[in-house]
Amino acid sequence: MRVLPLLLVLLLAACASGPRPDPITYAGSGGQAMGAELWLPEGTQRVPLVILSHDVRGKRDAHLNDYVNALKGSGAAVLVLDHYSSRSIDASRPPSERAWVTALDFALDAYGALDQAVQHPRIDRRRVGLVGFGEGGGGGTLLATHSVVSQGRPADAARFLAFAAVAPECTYRLGNRDTGRRPIRIIVGDRDNRTGKASCDDLASYLRAASGDVTVSTYQNARHGFDDPAGPVRTDPQGENITRCVWQQGPDGLWRERASGVTGVSLFRIGANEATVAAYQRSREACRRLGTETQGDAALRGRAVGEVTGHMRQHVIEARVR
Repeated sequence: MRVLPLLLVLLLAACASGPRPDPITYAGSGGQAMGAELWLPEGTQRVPLVILSHDVRGKRDAHLNDYVNALKGSGAAVLVLDHYSSRSIDASRPPSERAWVTALDFALDAYGALDQAVQHPRIDRRRVGLVGFGEGGGGGTLLATHSVVSQGRPADAARFLAFAAVAPECTYRLGNRDTGRRPIRIIVGDRDNRTGKASCDDLASYLRAASGDVTVSTYQNARHGFDDPAGPVRTDPQGENITRCVWQQGPDGLWRERASGVTGVSLFRIGANEATVAAYQRSREACRRLGTETQGDAALRGRAVGEVTGHMRQHVIEARVR
């Protein structure tokens, strides 16, 4: 008599688990072997692809699942990157205690994942978009929009058609502002005291001056992490508020932080040395403030998922390509 209830439990568990993602291995920044999860919509036809790049808190399914489901429901495959596991980075530890992985590493990881994912027989290499979140994935996505970051790739290599960044780090001003006029959507909260709205507005103006196609959507009464699962305000007295920090690259290739005036900093591992890394640390300590708030909001989360999906549907999923 106990067999039937047991079979019923196993059947319900199998149904609840649903389809599982396909593992993808690719070469990330510096040739690092990386892993990702490829979620495919039902069917056998070729489909567009949207790549998701997590924030500095690491890959969190509870944060990304709604985006995955919405994009799959719109007919796209979704590739979820994990920038940390292969690098043995513990996201629970403060960034200062982790290996140095920069926003540029996130951007180069995304291009490596793109090159591997388009080898899949169901992926339409002509229609691919990139979505990034917060510090890390969001900052990396905004760097990936610049043609100078993707230079040196083969002429026939796949490319991203459009980009979206949710509550991103908008602190970098590359000297080469060319983004190929590919559509960029930035979503930010007006109460974000971690990465901030002002720097994103400034970045949008900076890129538009070079013919960039940039739209900034501002969510009212939204704190950083507004698309997290809903919950109370989380206060971190030691959290880094970098809303005043802007690093500008000069004609000589060196960086200067606007608020502190510190020059010769190195934001990325490429070309870094002890002096430039130390200058970066001084500039960050000078421009940052301590004390941040984060809060997930169900309504704002739904709005962000819908806006990201709509942006990808318009410019990637339903794009007419040759």
